[in-house]
Formats: sequence, C-alpha cells, structure tokens
Amino acid sequence: MVTARGRFLLAAVVGTGVIGGPLLIVGPADAAAPAGTVYLVQGVAGTSASMTVDGQVVAKDAAAKSIVGPLRLAPGEHTLGVTVPGTAAPITARIQVPRTGSLDAIVHRQVDPKAAPVVTTYANDVSAVAGGSSRLVVAHTAAVGPADVRVKGKVLFSNIANGEALTLTVPAGTYPVDIVPVATTGPAVLGPVDLKVSAGKLTRVFAIGVAATGSMDAVVQEIPVPTRGSGKAPSHVNAGTGGQAQGLIDASRDNGRTPQIAWYAGVLAVGGAAFAVRRRRASR
Repeated sequence: MVTARGRFLLAAVVGTGVIGGPLLIVGPADAAAPAGTVYLVQGVAGTSASMTVDGQVVAKDAAAKSIVGPLRLAPGEHTLGVTVPGTAAPITARIQVPRTGSLDAIVHRQVDPKAAPVVTTYANDVSAVAGGSSRLVVAHTAAVGPADVRVKGKVLFSNIANGEALTLTVPAGTYPVDIVPVATTGPAVLGPVDLKVSAGKLTRVFAIGVAATGSMDAVVQEIPVPTRGSGKAPSHVNAGTGGQAQGLIDASRDNGRTPQIAWYAGVLAVGGAAFAVRRRRASR
C-alpha cells in the first residue's frame, strides 16, 4: 500500500488532453439528426488501448488517462470495442446514447486486477448550478475494494464500490481529497491531492489504477454547465429546527471561510441527502 503524500497527481485532462473531436459518427443522411455527446475514457493505467464505435476506429493506442471525444452519436444503442494489450480478446460493450445530453464511457479494471477490464457508463448531469458553484462527480474505477473518499480528512462519501459514482454540488475552490479503504483511517490508496473545482463546471474525477502495485492515479475533466443566481454565499441553510448549520456559517463569516463551511454544514445538515450515489452496472 502506498503511503507517501503527493506520490499521486491528479492529471487534468481539459482541452489539449482530449483526443480528436468533436467527431460526428452518423451517416451522411443523418447529419442534421439529433445526436448525443459521448466521451470515451481510457482508464486502464499502465497501458494503451484502441477503441472503436460500431466498428469505426476512434482512437488507436490511446494512453492511459486519455479522453476520446466529444463524439456526436446518433441516439440509441452503439457498440464500443476496446483492445487492451495482454487481454485474451477485445472488450465489447453496448452503450445507450441519449437523444440529447452527455455520456461518459470508461474502460477500467475490476477489483481483481487480473480480470479483464470492463466498460462502465455514466450520464453527465449538465443542468444549471448556482453561481460560484461546481458539480463534482467522483467515480471509483480502480482495482481496489470498497473505499471512502475524504475531504480535509473527513469522510464525506463512504463505502463506494468499483463502478459506482457519486455527485455533489460544491462551492468553487480547492479541496484536499484522498481515498482510503472503507472504514479505515488510512493509509490512503490515492492522495491526498489538491482538487481544484471551477465555477460553472461539471468536474468529473475517475480514480484508476491498481492499489497493490502503487499505480493509483486519477483522470479529471471539466465540462461547462449553465449557472443561475448571483453566486453569493447563502445567508442561511435550512437545516430544520436545530440551527447547527446556521451556527457554523455565522461563526465562520468573519474569517472569510463561508463557502467552505456552508458546504460542510449543508452536507451534515441533510445527513448525506445532498449527494446521490449513482450505481451503474458495468457492461461486459
């Protein structure tokens, strides 16, 4: 288990890290038809991979952490093919592309790193966020068992299994994040690392790699989303009759930490209801 702080770096794959795109994969007669947006994430650490969509090559020898896209695909079912060196056969998965909207499909290792990689899909929530906020998505796609995600040393997301993801809306800022085996205090299998989230963005984080070999890493990408409201810190948080969350905000206002405290207070106040764990079955 790797314990050295800072050994792992969050690699931001924004703009220049994206392979190709936007690539429209529809027939000539369908050029004006509705299309969904798909991002293919190469999440098998330590190797390259080639990818096809419906038999058409969209990436050849893509390095780990590459994001292929955005691909514009006709709505409906498509077949994703992935060839990873060392696997007995190409990996195939059927992905369902929405009529509109955005979808991630990541090829990644299972908990058992000796098993063939799988493809898991995640729908991207690109709806509006409050001004000054970001929507943060963390996906567990690494070869490690159920894990807890800690922010500033506090567990905010617990018992996340391989293939699962969670979503939380947070104020823009930089947050120290690490991942530890479930119900432990460490050592971390990833991080701590400083994760920057920008206002008006959907920030997606994919944990990848193999904990046992010290190859844990992360892929980070941002997608712009619309904003609403002024982005000012809330004057109060509706936390029922106890007032604990409001007390934390009032106590912190003088030292300029209102957005961060408001976030933590809000999470505590709703007892975890502020975030949603989205389970997705891996397509094999």
